[in-house]
Amino acid sequence: MRAGLFHTALAGTLSGAFLLAALGLSAQSQDVSELNQPSVNTDPERECSSDVPAAAEGGPVLDESNWGNNPQEGQYRREMRRILAIEVENVQRALQDVQRKHAELIAIYPEFSSYQEIVLEDVPGTWRDGEYVNSKRIIAFHYEDGGAEGERRLRCVVLDSMTRNVYGQNQFTRKIMRVYTQNVQAIELETFKVNYQQEGRLNYASAEIQLNALRMVFRNLRAALYSMDILIAGYYDRRNQVNYWQIDL
Repeated sequence: MRAGLFHTALAGTLSGAFLLAALGLSAQSQDVSELNQPSVNTDPERECSSDVPAAAEGGPVLDESNWGNNPQEGQYRREMRRILAIEVENVQRALQDVQRKHAELIAIYPEFSSYQEIVLEDVPGTWRDGEYVNSKRIIAFHYEDGGAEGERRLRCVVLDSMTRNVYGQNQFTRKIMRVYTQNVQAIELETFKVNYQQEGRLNYASAEIQLNALRMVFRNLRAALYSMDILIAGYYDRRNQVNYWQIDL
């Protein structure tokens, strides 16, 4: 009688252990798969254009329209061209780093092989210029077939910013920048407000505006790289803890 009760209790204990193991593995896989980063683009404004001018040979181009009517000296212009070339190179290097990091990321998250969104900022409410607004900044990466087997190539990066008045939903500003790997200087600019839409390209702006824009793009690319690193590290940290409860005697 005791032996029967012992075997019954043992069977129940083992069944419970197997059930806990299954639940633990299920929860682990669920945590890994449920990411707050869309892998499919649902916003047409975050699409890339196919009409991108080729980059000029010999570095960034600054024609007379970029300088305006200000009588800058030749030394100032030469220095601006030198600094602009450095900023373009920095952005190109950051884009290459993103592509290399993406190769590591899709090894564990293949759903990001073609598209990935990363939220850089999400503020539900704050005071700005006397208005209570919410804001959100997103960076989106588009990838395409790189030619070699399994290789994915970064096609373009979309920076999307939205600011909206909490108490006036029609008072909003949305700014979009599309950065193309084949020509970093020709960034597409698009701004939306309730009553108008304005488009342009960065290479037609002044040299000072181009410098500020390229530095901002560089900072956002570095922030996105950090987010990708955290995503990869988080995956391996969770994976390494799957069987911890089994050895915690």
